[in-house]
Amino acid sequence: MSAASCGMSQKQPEDNTKSFWNKVYSADQPIFLQQPTALLVDAVKDRRPGKALDIGMGQGRNAIFLARQGWDVTGFDPSDEGVRQAQAQARKLGVRIHALVAREEEFDLGAAQWDLMVMTYVRRLHKGDAVRFSLALKPRGIFVYENNNVGEQNELLRDFLGFRILRFEDVDANSDWHPERRQRVERLVAERP
Repeated sequence: MSAASCGMSQKQPEDNTKSFWNKVYSADQPIFLQQPTALLVDAVKDRRPGKALDIGMGQGRNAIFLARQGWDVTGFDPSDEGVRQAQAQARKLGVRIHALVAREEEFDLGAAQWDLMVMTYVRRLHKGDAVRFSLALKPRGIFVYENNNVGEQNELLRDFLGFRILRFEDVDANSDWHPERRQRVERLVAERP
């Protein structure tokens, strides 16, 4: 049932999303690890820095890591609290990031613009995302994805078969979100041919 059919304004889902993530990022006890995602750290260790996009950057743990490695980083998130924390931490560390308050559907990914796109613990990927991300990446650009909200077995892998798969895992592990418990996690590093 859509928000419109319930008599709710179209603004309601956006406000709920923003409110939810603001609570997550302002909580006294974080429910996520504060350091960059290990998959991302490993994926960029031998890559020359370029332009990076952090989709759903939250409080900036991955964006700031990349900026400290010399990447030109843009990140966005619907949470103004998360973006505020990311900007404050970047200033404190003396690095520059372009951080925007925006929902994914409001952000223009562009065409052949990014050397790296990272999306960790934002949402499960959908049909068509692989094509959309491929168009936004430069040739040999990589997409780094990790999430504990997983689909059918190997569904993610099948969607990205047009890429060069550098790493794929579907494992039970302690993830970056709720690291105190083991859960099913998908990890993908895929390079645009």
